[in-house]
Order: sequence, then structure tokens, then C-alpha cells
Amino acid sequence: MEDKENKTTFVDMTNDPQANKLLKALHQAYNERVTNYYEAKGKELSRFIWSEKKKVFIYILDVFSDKNSPSSKTSILFAIPSKEDNKIFYANLVNETNNFTFGNISDTEPKSRISWLISQKILKKEFTVNIYNPSIFYTFFDFTKEYSLESIKNSWIKKWVDTEYSSSLNDLKKSNYIEPFPTLGKKLFVDRYHFDEMLKTLDDNQFNDEFNQCLFAYEHEKWFLCAAGLGSCLEHLMEKVIINYNKNGYPLLKRLSKDPTLKDYLNVFRKEPINLEPRQETYIKMLFMARNSVDHHNTGYTSKNICDSLLDGIRNIFNDYYPQSILSKNNPKGD
Repeated sequence: MEDKENKTTFVDMTNDPQANKLLKALHQAYNERVTNYYEAKGKELSRFIWSEKKKVFIYILDVFSDKNSPSSKTSILFAIPSKEDNKIFYANLVNETNNFTFGNISDTEPKSRISWLISQKILKKEFTVNIYNPSIFYTFFDFTKEYSLESIKNSWIKKWVDTEYSSSLNDLKKSNYIEPFPTLGKKLFVDRYHFDEMLKTLDDNQFNDEFNQCLFAYEHEKWFLCAAGLGSCLEHLMEKVIINYNKNGYPLLKRLSKDPTLKDYLNVFRKEPINLEPRQETYIKMLFMARNSVDHHNTGYTSKNICDSLLDGIRNIFNDYYPQSILSKNNPKGD
């Protein structure tokens, strides 16, 4: 068909058996990477343009390649969001692009090649503005060949979904938006909070179990249980800091009572070598006050925010005190 917004003739290949097979394989691979690798579900799926039953138009443009001598062509691939069915379109632009200027643009820079096509009015800007940026890709494989299907599918979908994920993560960081908390193994959680690194460093099965139970409570919106558990994790983490210093020659452990309270932990943290600053002490006290303020009558929004603050507190206390407790050495022996 002749696209009304382009000089380029796009052929609808959706009913072609091989092209249709590629289209379905791409969509399946896309959803598998989204749901299996990134473990996205619910609202998280809104970050992925082709997840579940969403539709796109796939475009494949064959263009001239000065590097790929056997065929003298490469393919530019991209997607455009659609409210119709999934479709796949093809255009052969090898002749239009067989020149020095285009040939000098690297095959590995499909965005620059698209810009050239716009500059030459081979593609109109009104059309290309709808191109979904994370989906732009290039390949030397011929999509009409059966043997090329796996190579195109695997490399393209991986880059596409990974780019979407990275872009959405950056957007979240910029807006400081707090998502419903995912489970520990999820990559979004791992990248944002880095608790996986903390748990590996602590290497404590009891702490891991306590912390995972808190995350389970969070995910199921049991805010009272989550807050209570996170408060215990904070105390446990402070105790581990003290134990590390004790092992490294600072006799701090004997300063703790048999059943230590927050007051006991703070008393030890004020001593050498930790030297807790007043501002940090106030911060820790505020965390525990927040923990104690959660009850069954709080609104979900309020309780969730308190649990978020407690999670941030665990991360901050770990970053500020735990690494130093491992590295610090003192000549006297600990008790």
C-alpha cells in the first residue's frame, strides 16, 4: 500500500505465512521477557508497549549496506503503537539508499539512518514521530527466511524490552514515584533498592527470613505486620553492626543488655568507634516512632508511606554503618 504520509510504499505482509510466523514469535518472546525475566505484572505492565494484548505495527525496511557485501543490504526494524490488530509491514528501500551519504552511516546506527530517510523525504516526519524509540533495531538477517526467525527474534526482543525497562526505571527515579512494592527477586526491586546486595553481604539466614516476611506483608498490604517486622529488622541490623565491631576488637557487645531496646542500641552507637551524630540519632528515633505509629486504623496510603520510610531507613543504616563495622580494626580484643 502507498502510505499517505510517505513516499515509501509499505507492503502489508501480515497474511504472508513466514511474516505472520515472525510477528507471532516476536509477540510471544516479548511477553515472555516481560513476565518471566522482569516478572512484571499489574500496573508494571504499563511500561511495556506490547505487553499482554496490546497491539503494534511492526515495520521492516530493507536499506543499502556498504559493509554487508553478500547482500548489500541490512534491515531497519521498529514498532508503532496500534489500536488495531498486530500487523507487519515491509518496504524495500535499497535502491533509494544506495549512495555514498547513506552508505557512510553505520549499519549499527539505525536512528541516524531513519533521520537521513526523513531528510530525503523518503519517510515523512509526521509518520516517524510515532515510531516507538526503544524498538528501533537493525539486523543483517533476512526475515523472509525460516532460519533467520530465531536470530531476529531473540536479539531484537531482548534489546527492545531491556531498553524499555531501563527507560522506565530512569523515569521513575526522576519522578520519585513509589511503586507498589514487588517481591525480593524482582529486578525492578533489585535495581532500585539494592537489598539483594545487602542480604548477600549480611549472609544471615535469620535476618533474610525476617526481611522476606516483611516484604511478603508489604506486597499483601499488611502494613501493621510489615512495620512491626521492619522495626525488628532495624534493631537486628544495629545489633549486627555492634557484633562486627566487637569481633574487630571494640568491646561493645557487653554494653547491651540481655533483651536490648532501642535505647540500649543508641547508647552503644554513641560510643567509640561508631560515634553516632545527633542528627543521625534523631533520624533513627523518628524511624521507630513511625514504626510505632502504624496501627490497624491508619489509612492504607499513610501506612504504606511509613513502611516505605522504614525500608529506606534499613538501606540507609546498612550503607552508613555496616561496611565500616567490617573494616574497622582495634588492637584490644573484643569480649
